[in-house]
Amino acid sequence: MPEQNQPKAPVFNPKIKETIAAFKEENSPKNLNDILNELVRSPLLAPAIFDLQGQPAPTPEADGRVQLPKDTKISLIMVTSPEGKAYYLGFSDWDALHEWQGKQQKPAQQVITLRFDDYANMLAKNENAAGLVLNPGDNSLRLERPLIESVKKQKDEVARKIAEAVAHREAQRIHPGDKITLVEPSVLPDAMVDPICEVLANAPGVGSAYLSVMIVNGEARNYLLILDGPRDEKLFAAVAHAARPYLLSREKKMDLRIDTSISPLGQQAMRGSEPFYRKGIGRVIEEDDDE
Repeated sequence: MPEQNQPKAPVFNPKIKETIAAFKEENSPKNLNDILNELVRSPLLAPAIFDLQGQPAPTPEADGRVQLPKDTKISLIMVTSPEGKAYYLGFSDWDALHEWQGKQQKPAQQVITLRFDDYANMLAKNENAAGLVLNPGDNSLRLERPLIESVKKQKDEVARKIAEAVAHREAQRIHPGDKITLVEPSVLPDAMVDPICEVLANAPGVGSAYLSVMIVNGEARNYLLILDGPRDEKLFAAVAHAARPYLLSREKKMDLRIDTSISPLGQQAMRGSEPFYRKGIGRVIEEDDDE
């Protein structure tokens, strides 16, 4: 067979074997966590049996992939523990799979690629499956159902939060045609402003800072913080972190948008406004006219 027509194997993660070996040497939560971190992002090989329902076997494509007929039934090979529990199989690479196949009387000829979520979903649907065995053999690792369910739950929660954050950022994005109204707050929220001033005191590039309430299309209300200085994403993150406790404490949720004085929005916010922070002075306290 010409070299260009040889099936191409998926790119597997060698760190899976490395983390399993480290866990074998020292059974610790950290080493187990290292395995799981690699596992959730890596493809695994799974031996299987294909039932083509009497249809002719498909021909592999140039990259080695096979398009199975629609009605094909796929049954994964499972192993049974000494305790009588059934486990799915997952191999980190072809060497691990071939080593296992060489010890079988009837090695499975079909192999599919699965990921962590696939195994977690199969466990959720198959109450008779107890978990997953990685690289069965001398260097195998058995992962029980409760652990896989816990990792899947954490993984889904992280994905949910990321999706919410992306959706929230999109909702807060200013689009062409949006009506922006900036209003100076009647009273500066000390619980937010003071921690921000502490951060800005260690940012020599910021000359002053302004705070407004930004109203978009007459509805969405957020704080707008303008820093008179160069754009610095690390500083923005530090300021946002300092403001977070106050923002979370509010009954009516308002977020904080941060921009610089060189932006059109920054120029608009600074026009006719007084800063609440100045470099070398810190928090600017405006005295009442009667005092």
